[in-house]
Amino acid sequence: MRPVSGLPLRQIITAAGFLMLAGCASQPAPKPVAASSVPAATAHPSTVPANAPEPADEAEAAPAPDADVVRRDYVPHEWPDPGRDLWSAIRHDFALDPNSERRSVRAWTQFYATHNDHLDASLSRAQPFLWHVVQQIEARHMPGEIALLPIVESGYNPAAKSYAGASGMWQFMPGTADHMDLTRDWWYDGRNDPIASTDAALNYLQSLNNRYDGNWLLALAAYNAGPGRVDRAIERADREGISTAYWDLELPEETREYVPQLLALRRIMMNPARFGVSWPALANTPRTRVVALPAQTDMQIAADMLDMSEDDLRRLNPGLRRWASDPNHETRLLVPSTKAAAFESRLSQINPRKLVDSAEHTVRRGDSLSRIAQAYDVSVASLRQANNIRGSRIRTGQHLTIPRPGSPARTTQDVPSQNYVVQSGDTLWHIAQRYNVSVASLKAANGNGLSTLRIGQTIDIPGAARPPAPTTYVVEQGDTLWSIARANEVAVADLRRWNRMPAGSTLSPGTTIALDGPSELPNFYQVEPGDSLWSIADRFSMQIATLRSLNNMSAQSTIQPGERLRLQPAVSS
Repeated sequence: MRPVSGLPLRQIITAAGFLMLAGCASQPAPKPVAASSVPAATAHPSTVPANAPEPADEAEAAPAPDADVVRRDYVPHEWPDPGRDLWSAIRHDFALDPNSERRSVRAWTQFYATHNDHLDASLSRAQPFLWHVVQQIEARHMPGEIALLPIVESGYNPAAKSYAGASGMWQFMPGTADHMDLTRDWWYDGRNDPIASTDAALNYLQSLNNRYDGNWLLALAAYNAGPGRVDRAIERADREGISTAYWDLELPEETREYVPQLLALRRIMMNPARFGVSWPALANTPRTRVVALPAQTDMQIAADMLDMSEDDLRRLNPGLRRWASDPNHETRLLVPSTKAAAFESRLSQINPRKLVDSAEHTVRRGDSLSRIAQAYDVSVASLRQANNIRGSRIRTGQHLTIPRPGSPARTTQDVPSQNYVVQSGDTLWHIAQRYNVSVASLKAANGNGLSTLRIGQTIDIPGAARPPAPTTYVVEQGDTLWSIARANEVAVADLRRWNRMPAGSTLSPGTTIALDGPSELPNFYQVEPGDSLWSIADRFSMQIATLRSLNNMSAQSTIQPGERLRLQPAVSS
């Protein structure tokens, strides 16, 4: 697989004496420590018994390249039981020869130990997918170290793309993906599907391991450089009568650094405290579950049914390339485990036709894409995308899918613009929700000068807005919270909060429920034990990105119990 250009792992670290990978097998990357400083070794076995003790580092005349990160006075890391902790389960299945005495392994140990930001980000990105990866590795009786390979490949990013054309957390090139039967089409790219790509990557690694008679180091080298290059290196070594071990083959420089990176991660994980690394605990339970969609499904509708943002859902499913799933093939969606059962229940209760927020238009004489797009208040680009149209040619009688909103839109002349006087506790979000417009359109209608609100300020509500929505609803037979939320364009989480309904509550026909809540959103929220940005954003019907922006937080920022988070911009009086 080709590494990803632009990752922190590919930067040049001159101060530490490191030179990073260049990013493509066709452009060999220099090693952190020159290979010439390492004498040729005899062949090593590629595997050792699981959990065999790591050999002590050999004494060397020159300082080891990791000497400044090895701690002599440390408390060994206490690993939980493998049945309870996922990282412990991986460590329990370690089987590769560590080769920790090699300077290249030590050099990469130095890199990872001194670049905790890269390692921490990789371990965090792995969490939604790692359980599924480990399950497949264990089922195939493969070395546990393979679960760490996506850290080397992509930083465990399933959306990663390299300039060379590799994609996904396993960094499949298009040709290899096709060879491994990973679907790539207009709707979907299996290379970016965490589950499908893992299955394909492990199949490929197993086939390479069989090719090299159980030698995992050669299999890993072939995964990086391609089996043809490894085969030629072995043939050349045979002709010259020298060792055909991975460490002694004449391979591209990037490939000579590939296995040491993985072994360095293994070395750190065997005893992270020794290198000053804090390895997180992770329960040996799935963070996500796979749910089969019964029909083509709009990703925004799926996100609404899951009570999460479309952006968060797409981060779990980067293999889905369009606004909806493929209408012609079954799609399996990765969703948070805590939401999977409720999602499956809602899917079983809904008419499949309602899973796509679209309409169908039959092309008439004189129609054009721009005229149809204008009639339905959608862009020409979205119309092309929904129907896989490359140019502008359409034919009379052709059926076109019209993506959101799915019915001919009213023009701005249909509904007059309105004014609104800002009240105490108002936020742009609440005003936008009340009048069924977006925050962006509110800002645009007011000259983008609404970064803060003043009590008594008069603002314009865009003309395409609808009148204020009703504030109550009488439950009818067959209603569910989700159907009511969808019909009234509010979030299920809001309905529960406004009506003080815990999860699992049932509705009784004739009950009156509130469709709106108090306008006051707290200015601040104090983080409680067990909170996450996701749970806080869900509780207050906010986007995680908004919460981060209000609190100047990066994607890697963490929260601590007792911390105060801002929930809305200050309103000046």
